[in-house]
Amino acid sequence: MIRGTRLKSIAALAFALLALSPLTAQETRSPVAGVPPPPALLAELAWLEGTWEGEGISGPAREIYFAPRGGQMAGHFTQSRGDSVWFYEIVTIVETGGSLEYRLKHFNADLTGWEAQNEVRSFPLVAVGGDAWYFDGLTIRRDGDDGMIGAVRIENRDGTSREAVFRYRRAR
Repeated sequence: MIRGTRLKSIAALAFALLALSPLTAQETRSPVAGVPPPPALLAELAWLEGTWEGEGISGPAREIYFAPRGGQMAGHFTQSRGDSVWFYEIVTIVETGGSLEYRLKHFNADLTGWEAQNEVRSFPLVAVGGDAWYFDGLTIRRDGDDGMIGAVRIENRDGTSREAVFRYRRAR
C-alpha cells in the first residue's frame, strides 16, 4: 500500500508539473560564444521551394521560397491582419563561409521599410539538428513531407522577448 500511495503521489506531482509547463519547447536558439557556425549547404534547404500557408501572429501568414540559385535562395513572407496585409519580408538564405545565413528586410503594407535603406537583418546559422536549421533567433524545421514550422524570437520594446511559432502546410 505504501508503494501504491507513493506512486500516486509521484504521478500527481508529475501531472501538476506537466500542466504548468508550456505546451511547446523553445524553438529558437542563440549562438554560443566561441562556437563557429556549423557547416551547411543551401541544397539542404531545397525542400523549402514552394508556397507555405498557415496561421501567423495576427492572422494568415504565407511564405514563398524559390529554388536555390547562385548561392542563395530568395523568398518572401506576408503577414495578414484581418483581411489586409500587415507587413512583408523579403528574404534570402545565403551560403557564407561554409555555412548559411538567413537575411531579411521588413516592409509595411505600403512598402515603406522598417530598416534603414542599407540595413539588413541577418541571422547566422548556429546549429543543425535532424530536420531543423537553427539560425540566431530564427528556426526553420521540416515537419513531415508537407509541413514546416518557423519560429522567430521577437524583441519587445521593454527589453523582454517572446517567441512566435508558425505552423505551415505546403499549399497545393
